[in-house]
Amino acid sequence: MTEQPITVIATIRVRPGHEKAALAAIHDCVKASRLEKTNISYQCHRDVSDPEVFVFVERWASPDALAEHETTPHFRAMADVFKTALAEPLHVRITREI
Repeated sequence: MTEQPITVIATIRVRPGHEKAALAAIHDCVKASRLEKTNISYQCHRDVSDPEVFVFVERWASPDALAEHETTPHFRAMADVFKTALAEPLHVRITREI
């Protein structure tokens, strides 16, 4: 049986004054992630009523594909920025289509 793709929905809140660094890291990660062979789609949205909130919607070929993504230089670089830029812990849901 072939593993089903997964969807990741991750929400972050950026601390005031850290938007520029966070946006640069997000843009770099989105661009590079879309080139990964196991990535189906990768988007980041900014909340229109709360501009400090960003929502990632990602589709990966499998949980292993996501785990591999989390070791890439572009993901690690974004995670490093988030260590000081986030106002609260990252909230992640990993889902499968039903």
